[in-house]
Amino acid sequence: MSIREISAVVFDLDGLLVDSEPLQAWAWDTYAQQFGTSLRDDVLERMLGLRAVDAAQIFVDLLRLPVPADVAMRERDELFLEAARGQIDARRGASALLEALREQGVPLALATSGHRRYVDLALASAGLSGVFDVEVTGDQVDRGKPHPDIYLRAASMLGVPPERCLALEDAPNGVRSAREAGMLCFAIPEAGSPNGVEDADEILGSLGQVLSMLEPPAPYRLAASARPGQP
Repeated sequence: MSIREISAVVFDLDGLLVDSEPLQAWAWDTYAQQFGTSLRDDVLERMLGLRAVDAAQIFVDLLRLPVPADVAMRERDELFLEAARGQIDARRGASALLEALREQGVPLALATSGHRRYVDLALASAGLSGVFDVEVTGDQVDRGKPHPDIYLRAASMLGVPPERCLALEDAPNGVRSAREAGMLCFAIPEAGSPNGVEDADEILGSLGQVLSMLEPPAPYRLAASARPGQP
């Protein structure tokens, strides 16, 4: 059995580390109601894991709203950010996993579709500010997930080849992004449902299972180097 060594771990944010997606959906639905319609489940599924600008385009197109996508994104953001302040919590096991990896000297990156203003708010609300060595947000790349740009930028900033990185994701678009970047990818889908994330290398039931997958007899091993900026 071949062993794949992992030198860094790259995390998605929404639905993986923080429980923000119900509030995100509420904001989109509340905005849609201004036009006499509502956010359908099939539309939401298409939007999950995307940058706000890309999600807004799908939202406007599929619901046939009489408003430009950039306007919908901006006005929906006002609803969401106001409601989200102090209301976004870390998901179970997130803090413990991050702490354990940091104690082992594993370089950590955040690779999220969220824009900088939201990401700062979410990390502060969840008590995760300052945890990551590198943070890449959706407004730092030309193409969001499912394209590989966010993950490739994170690996480059860490100074670790993508094939030596483990990506942790919860949504199909994120899994596709990480795999396209050449990373090993574990999916931890919300509610444990594997639908749409079958392309992940492993599908786990919780964040608490990640470390056990990096120990014998699993075919993956941590080979941590010093975090960026450390000798």
